[in-house]
Amino acid sequence: MNKTTVLFPGGFKPITGAHLALAQRYANSSNVERVIMLIGPKERDGVSRADSDEIFRLINNNSKIELRATDFNSPIMAAYEFLFALPEDDQGTYAMAASKKGDDYARILSFAGNVEKYKTVGDKKGRKIPAGVEVNPLEIDVDPLAYSSGEPISASTVRQAIANNDYETFAASYPGAKPAVIKNIWQMLTGVQESMFSKSWWGNQLAEDVDEVAEGYQTTKMAKSHNKKIKKLRKHLDSTRGKEFVYDFGNFSKTVFGAPYESVITEGGAAGHMNHPYDSHGLTFNDMKEIVSRALEGRLDMEEAVTEKTDGQNIQVTWKNGRPGFARGIKTRINPLTPDEIVAEFEAKYQKSVEANGVKGAEGYKLVVDAFRATAEDLTASLSKLSKETLMRIFKNGKVFANMEIIYPATTNVIAYEQAVLQFHNLVEYDDKGKVIETDLTGGTMLQQVIQDANAHMQKTFSFIPPNKLKLGRIEDFEDQQAAFFAEIDSLKNQFGLKETDQVSEYHRAWWKDVVREQAYQLDYAIPEDVLEILTNRWAFNDKSTRINNVVKMIDNEAYAQWVSAFDKKDFRAYQKQNIEPFESIFLKLGAVVLKNIKNFLAASPDKAVKQIKKDLMSLIKDLQTSDNPDTLKKLETQLKKIERMGGFDTIVPIEGIVFTYGGNTYKLTGSFAPVNQILGVLKYAR
Repeated sequence: MNKTTVLFPGGFKPITGAHLALAQRYANSSNVERVIMLIGPKERDGVSRADSDEIFRLINNNSKIELRATDFNSPIMAAYEFLFALPEDDQGTYAMAASKKGDDYARILSFAGNVEKYKTVGDKKGRKIPAGVEVNPLEIDVDPLAYSSGEPISASTVRQAIANNDYETFAASYPGAKPAVIKNIWQMLTGVQESMFSKSWWGNQLAEDVDEVAEGYQTTKMAKSHNKKIKKLRKHLDSTRGKEFVYDFGNFSKTVFGAPYESVITEGGAAGHMNHPYDSHGLTFNDMKEIVSRALEGRLDMEEAVTEKTDGQNIQVTWKNGRPGFARGIKTRINPLTPDEIVAEFEAKYQKSVEANGVKGAEGYKLVVDAFRATAEDLTASLSKLSKETLMRIFKNGKVFANMEIIYPATTNVIAYEQAVLQFHNLVEYDDKGKVIETDLTGGTMLQQVIQDANAHMQKTFSFIPPNKLKLGRIEDFEDQQAAFFAEIDSLKNQFGLKETDQVSEYHRAWWKDVVREQAYQLDYAIPEDVLEILTNRWAFNDKSTRINNVVKMIDNEAYAQWVSAFDKKDFRAYQKQNIEPFESIFLKLGAVVLKNIKNFLAASPDKAVKQIKKDLMSLIKDLQTSDNPDTLKKLETQLKKIERMGGFDTIVPIEGIVFTYGGNTYKLTGSFAPVNQILGVLKYAR
């Protein structure tokens, strides 16, 4: 008999230690190939599917067990629907998982009979389970895990423990899990982050002036307390570098009002910037595989909706002191530009372009001026229709900005859109220095709805739209594609003998250590460990805490010192590209595969848009090939090779990319757009 795939459907809101224990018992059977836990969409008492997915990643370490989303709330229906969805020629052996809790075990007894019926007769809709599907009545003689009272561990008891603030019962629901992991799950499900907006939390934890804190201000005393906590946190992070880390809110309380943990550490970032998965050093190799699997199977929306990344001009708008304010950088977030000032800024750039290129040569820039002038006019007219109370609640008098995209057909970059729209992405709150405090990923949808409810979403030039939500489908050759991507990831992991649970940063650390050591070997320099670590951290992680001149002084080999100095100024950037290239290649190819499977683009005529992109691309390539500039030709060759590795010009689609959430962080997949944009949007200026 072939090895068995065990279907384990359930509500799993949340996943408990008992759920995973049962899955483990099946997975440990020599007859079992994999266990698929099927989780439905229905939220229970505030516990979502995304919450359960996060818990699963925290407590599961068995590669034979996977959590897969289903559209069906009924667990038993989800199992049968899984089999109905199999290809007609599919062959395999399946079993139904069940504990001895309540009536769960009864479904095993009926599973085989129902499968046979659906293979021959079909269901009421005429659907049939493939004839090659067999059933293995795989019985696991084990009672469900129980509390000390003898009551079986269940999701409903966990939810009740959360409602009663009963941490003891909650912790007992995850026997064998690390205390830090249990605490992290508790904090996630009890909404620790959200509770930090309450005055009571701040009063209990920080004993500060609650009213001041609730308004988002820091007193001198608070700033001193904040710095003390950050110092403590950084010390802890340094001491646990490379180790499993779970953020403990009990020891490291949130210190800036509304600031997520990541923002405290990184001091925020530019609005609108999103990393590719290959940019993130914090992902593990397991995480990369999970992103690949979700993408190919159409499950990237498990945490947040997947949205289209559009190809327009970015701008931020707020409402401050009774009028709209605009920002395009940190300075203007602190002192937003008025509608007249933002237009004047672009008009000044247009005049400079006229002086340099003549009126005809500056025509493109004039269209940009027109786009921003119309944007300022339409946003002023639209936002002015909202009440003062609504504007204050959303924008907090200039502290919160709406991050948005100007899509103006006349200023097409790569993708041609047929309608002029202002698309809201999210809402971003900043501190007095223009640093990110918090990003509300659903804020764009909310703001657009508020404007639409006020009948202010259709203006003179633009209509206002929310993020374009995309529905991803399962890739037809899912298994083959997944295996190919996993093989590439494993190859990188195995290059330095790393584990699935190791962060990608360990690869980069090992790769750069080899570069540093190899040059030392070539120049007969016995490099000390402290010099090795400083140079590795500098070039792998941009750690410039030690000035390069001071590093050079530490080196007692003149030739090596000269190499370090010269390498740091120029050559290391080429090595950086070489270091990241294999990871970049994986996710650009993944993007190309996934984007080809999307239909509901914002571009009104996708086929027409693709043809135009290809036409522009070929025209520009012909021009660039006649260039006598070797740097231009090198850049062209680099970008064309990227397109070739992704599958050639057939991978071009009328979409910049998609935006998705994984592990609470926002990422993008861009596919062939990235190299196409480099050619069309950058290299064209080399003509």
